[in-house]
Amino acid sequence: MEYIVKIIDSLAWPIAIIWLGYVFRSKIRQLISRMSHLKYKDIEAKFEKELKEAEMEANVLKSKINKKWENAYARGLFTQYEQLERIAEVSPRAAILEAWIDVEAAVSAASENAGIGIRLPINYSRLVKKLVSMGKIPEEVLPLYSRLLKLRNEAAHTQDFALDQYEAIGYLDLSRKLANTFRIYGLENT
Repeated sequence: MEYIVKIIDSLAWPIAIIWLGYVFRSKIRQLISRMSHLKYKDIEAKFEKELKEAEMEANVLKSKINKKWENAYARGLFTQYEQLERIAEVSPRAAILEAWIDVEAAVSAASENAGIGIRLPINYSRLVKKLVSMGKIPEEVLPLYSRLLKLRNEAAHTQDFALDQYEAIGYLDLSRKLANTFRIYGLENT
């Protein structure tokens, strides 16, 4: 009998915690979806803070961007940006990864227009630095590019990375502006 009491005593707290988790599961999900800071092993993802800093860097760059390109989009049933917003509703991480592909494509177009030879594997950071050093792209692009790349890498490589749809949309806005900066030069004289 004493053995059974010890078993019940040792299981009481875990069962109570599981029961409370079940009862408040919707509140716990809401709380987890609002997480903007995650630490897993040696990786810290402070997405919201980094995103705000990237927005400030984009504001510095804004004066350099031609207004007609600020809201550029692909033609079709849905714009590329609208498609990314829809992806963000389901998977914010996937939307960020897809948005970064657009930035890389714009960097490639600008590099080709500048006559920079592209070798495989492509080092986009090196291409961006080369475009800046040639005076083709404003120097203010570098901090924004670096910060958005860092956020993209965290989204891609951190297993337990959590962010919400609205943070992902903030990233989409900034990556579109960055990509459009490269498109301005990439489409000149073509």
